[in-house]
Amino acid sequence: MTTLTQEVINKVNAKMISLMKSEGVNWSKSWSDKSFMSVDKHHYSGFNTFWLSTQPFERKVYGTYLQWNKKGCKVKAGSKAVGLLFYKTFKKEVENKEGKKEDKFFPLLKTFNVFNIEQVEGDTAQFDSYDIKQNRVTDIKAVDDYINNLKANINHDGGSRAYYRPSTDSIHLPTKDSFLDTKTGSATSHYYSVLFHELTHWTGDKTRMNRDLSGFFGNPSYAFEELIAELGSAYQCNKLNIDNEPRVDHAQYLNSWIKAIEDNDKVLLKASSMANKAVGYMDILQENKAKIAA
Repeated sequence: MTTLTQEVINKVNAKMISLMKSEGVNWSKSWSDKSFMSVDKHHYSGFNTFWLSTQPFERKVYGTYLQWNKKGCKVKAGSKAVGLLFYKTFKKEVENKEGKKEDKFFPLLKTFNVFNIEQVEGDTAQFDSYDIKQNRVTDIKAVDDYINNLKANINHDGGSRAYYRPSTDSIHLPTKDSFLDTKTGSATSHYYSVLFHELTHWTGDKTRMNRDLSGFFGNPSYAFEELIAELGSAYQCNKLNIDNEPRVDHAQYLNSWIKAIEDNDKVLLKASSMANKAVGYMDILQENKAKIAA
């Protein structure tokens, strides 16, 4: 750990504790849900959202064969449909415990096929406003070089969540154009902050720093790992000059998790130590890269 890195961490800790006392827990995510939408502006949900996120298309607009036809577009010959699910209720007269007849409603699972906008021909420009957004994230070469040197498996899946998946040792993020300018920071700042949050989780893999990543949402070990990841993100954003000062939303996020840990008098200090080590691990990978290049 370099002297400069330690100075950054000390400064961030002091500022963060101050912000945590004043900013509460009103944290909100800094990206919009780039949801999947039909040509009739219906938002797909549940299992359908997950299934559509696995498809090999950049665009998020879908429609049935008939829906595309009604919009003046034609599905290209040989295109393979994506099967989706929907629930429909049907009514049936049944006899209740008192022997009286009454109507009862039952769910019925049905399927339907859709095609992506990339599979159709015609005036598709009419749907550009459905899912094409302006990318407000400015790439920072020095930071991107730092991230690339880590050789982490980073995927911009276009989903509505950002997470690290231990089972596949992979990071999953929304697309860059999903990140927003907010009152607490720029889209650029938010993007790199979220990425470094997940990269801090990544350092905890058993092949790296071997932290406990087995916790589930709501339990203390999960909350503690979230504290580590958010502090690691704040340290990196300041060290790499992405942010001049720790952002308010870092403090709000930390507050939202520290309350999940009963014995929290010393937990922030402990999480800070673990985050410090995670940053040091990423720094060592930079040093190793420089040695190899030399």
